[in-house]
Amino acid sequence: MSDTGKNYILIVDDTETNLRVLGSLLRAEGWSVAAATDGAQALALIARRRPDLLLLDVMMPGLDGFEVCRRLRADPATRDLPILFITALTEEESIVRAFSEGGQDYIMKPFRHAELVARVRTHLALLASRRRAEIQAGELARLNADKDRFFSIIAHDLRSPLGGLLGLSEAIAENPREFSPEEIAEMATEMAKSARNVYQLLENLLEWARLQTGRMECHPEEFDISVLLHELVELFRPTARQKGIEVTLHAAPVRVWSDRSMVFTVFRNLLSNAIKFTARGGSVGLRAHGVDGRVVTEVSDNGLGLTPAQVEKLFAPGTKPTSRLGTANEPGTGLGLVLCAELVQRNGGTLTVTSEAGRGSVFVVTLPRPATPPPGR
Repeated sequence: MSDTGKNYILIVDDTETNLRVLGSLLRAEGWSVAAATDGAQALALIARRRPDLLLLDVMMPGLDGFEVCRRLRADPATRDLPILFITALTEEESIVRAFSEGGQDYIMKPFRHAELVARVRTHLALLASRRRAEIQAGELARLNADKDRFFSIIAHDLRSPLGGLLGLSEAIAENPREFSPEEIAEMATEMAKSARNVYQLLENLLEWARLQTGRMECHPEEFDISVLLHELVELFRPTARQKGIEVTLHAAPVRVWSDRSMVFTVFRNLLSNAIKFTARGGSVGLRAHGVDGRVVTEVSDNGLGLTPAQVEKLFAPGTKPTSRLGTANEPGTGLGLVLCAELVQRNGGTLTVTSEAGRGSVFVVTLPRPATPPPGR
């Protein structure tokens, strides 16, 4: 289909009169039309721009219509191109051959306006139906892949923290007198850690599922991202303190135009990962500043880092999230980064990463700033 949204039809006929008549009839119906006077020219035009429908004369000097059709059917790029033969031949054998060579239909000369338009319209409608079916098939395949990924995460990564939580709680419940108060306190700490991991995983799973099913709407608003980052730093400060990690924030007041809840989820995951994959005594930093019409925010750490191969697959569409244990054996799914990438994209932003194994990572999020109000307002 052409850029204007019109169906694009190529007519191939060695008679100028036929090209003018056909072109005039088809353009009158609102279709975009191009013409070729021989088979070689037709193939060259199709190679540059594939039409939605081909009206192909049978009898032409050089490459006849049958040979052009054979070549198009042999090429995967044009194998399913709708072809209607134009013929003045009334012999049954020629019509049968037209179908055997791969033609979908034929139009007899001299042209009857109503019949010509009806046949072309029918095949364009069939083409549109086939394209819709292909889109639906692709969407179904994507949904099935997402479903498989969803259940894989639930089956593998949710089981691990729940298993630890269940094991510790059962041990205390069945033999409470066998443990000292110090041991019970230590076990309770581990149970709380497992519960937090399960809770965060469930939050990510539910938010990601809402995104995939179209139930998460984006409601952008103007807010100061430095305030949001400060809230997150305070939220994660106890976790960072337990690992002896210093978290610093350098962000002057700068306003963004985004869905605040989605942005909170993005930086919650990025900050959680930075702490998770940074060793005891390490550091995590957050920075935010405005650049032209964008707000650039960085979440950096000097932790485990990523290899080039891991970076390449991090946000690749359809890639199964890769789970890794943190520096204190914290479980992870990789789903958080997949969720972050989709949420940032929904808000018209970008998410990139630079990383080096053993040296740490820097995740950079850009988000739009509020539109500048007109002068005088």
